Amino acid sequence: MEPEKSTTTPQPEEQHALAHTYQDDMAKAMDITDPATIQAMLADAREREGETVVIAAEQRERKWYSLSSLLLLLMTVAIAGYGAYYYMHLTVKTQPTASVGVFQSTDNIAIDTTTIQEVLTTLAKSTTLPVGKPLVVNLVKDSKTNTLISNSDLYSFIGAQLTEPLQASIAVARLGVVNTGKEVLPFIIASVPDPLKTSKELTIAEPTLLQLFSQALTIPAAVVPSTTTVTTQSPTTASAQVATMQVRAIQAPVVLPTFKSQYFYNLPVRSLSAINPVTGQQDIVFLYGYVSNTILVITTKPTVLKAVYDTILSQH
Repeated sequence: MEPEKSTTTPQPEEQHALAHTYQDDMAKAMDITDPATIQAMLADAREREGETVVIAAEQRERKWYSLSSLLLLLMTVAIAGYGAYYYMHLTVKTQPTASVGVFQSTDNIAIDTTTIQEVLTTLAKSTTLPVGKPLVVNLVKDSKTNTLISNSDLYSFIGAQLTEPLQASIAVARLGVVNTGKEVLPFIIASVPDPLKTSKELTIAEPTLLQLFSQALTIPAAVVPSTTTVTTQSPTTASAQVATMQVRAIQAPVVLPTFKSQYFYNLPVRSLSAINPVTGQQDIVFLYGYVSNTILVITTKPTVLKAVYDTILSQH
């Protein structure tokens, strides 16, 4: 007889959740792990979490520093660009004031009531001029305003018709005198911004320089070749016709035809000489040279050049 089969229905196995949370894992770990291990795990987790926070903070700081540096760089470039624009377009370039140096000066002399010959004659007879000291002659337009004359006024006053390029190369031109103890010698002193340009224009004008400055430097008429216009009228002619002749009178001493370069007191000059008919020697009748980088002196005697040079040298 077969044993009786059991009719009991097997119970289905308990289904487990497919996902586990952190809390589930911790609860399970608490069931199977001792508290010391759990404390170690928690400490390690807190340490890693702290490191993560620090790394995130460092990354934010780096981004902030990078952004700040970029903004600062852009601001610097913008400021530099604006400064360059302002300098190039909104500012006026400054230049040093042109000056012939610091010299003692005479009293004001109004050119509207006198001539260059009268001025030089009066100064030559003066007993108050210091010996060996260059003086600048204060020529003014009139005695009411006492306004110093301009370069063009000076050229007109001394009868010098300089070419326009030569005038443009001279910033300031003044008349001066030096009392040597034996005589009073006049000179022209000028401030030139570009000495090379001025020297070039002077070289071009050399054939006429003696005539241009003859009145200002009291060069004797016998030395200066001159052109004189003579007008004659015939009294017997009813129509009284006028005949004009150009008579070129060149008297001794004979001026040599060209300038030459030479040194006086270690200063390079360009000079013009004349042959003395009595001694047969060559005498300097005209010279010009630089007593500094930008100061030009035109005169007839090397002693004037030295006096002006010594005065300028003492100011430095």
